Amino acid sequence: MDEKTEELRELFVDVAGTDTVTADQSADRGTLAALADLDDETVTKRVRAVVEAMAETFTFEADLTIEERVELVQLFYEGVDDDAIADALDTDAETVFLARLELHLFRASDTDASIEWDQLRERLRETDDAETLASELTIDSDTIVRYRRVFEARQQARRVSHRYRSTFRDVIPDAELADRLTKEVTEDGLEEAAADIETDVSF
Repeated sequence: MDEKTEELRELFVDVAGTDTVTADQSADRGTLAALADLDDETVTKRVRAVVEAMAETFTFEADLTIEERVELVQLFYEGVDDDAIADALDTDAETVFLARLELHLFRASDTDASIEWDQLRERLRETDDAETLASELTIDSDTIVRYRRVFEARQQARRVSHRYRSTFRDVIPDAELADRLTKEVTEDGLEEAAADIETDVSF
């Protein structure tokens, strides 16, 4: 276990009071309520630890520093949209979008499409030819590329059981928003896991 992973594990145990990364739908909000008393510097430090752990695990391509990514996470959980986050970070909304996906932070609008997301998701699994999909689905190729980024980021997050996002939720004292966002991701994860099972079954 590398140093950053160990730091993340220790951070999770500290905030969650357990070393088991599981989602409990009936868990009380005591932990997040206690976090409400933390000062901004402590919250920022804890968010940074998670971001740094992710940087050790995944390849970050969006042109943002660790500090900017930490600010992005905090603004995201304050309900700030990508355009406003871009203004705060003195960058563009596309960079924020890419960095947000790299941090496993998703919005419901990410999967808004002219066709059902589950149908689009299946086609994204079947081919990586953006031009072919664009022609078939009457969606421009740049938008197809964008949807693929969302699809791949969601797959990546699901493979690690959304643990980084869960830790963000536990270190940022905004329980109401965190609950709403986590509910969306949990449902997405279950839906995609079920789709994978169906895809892998052969008779």
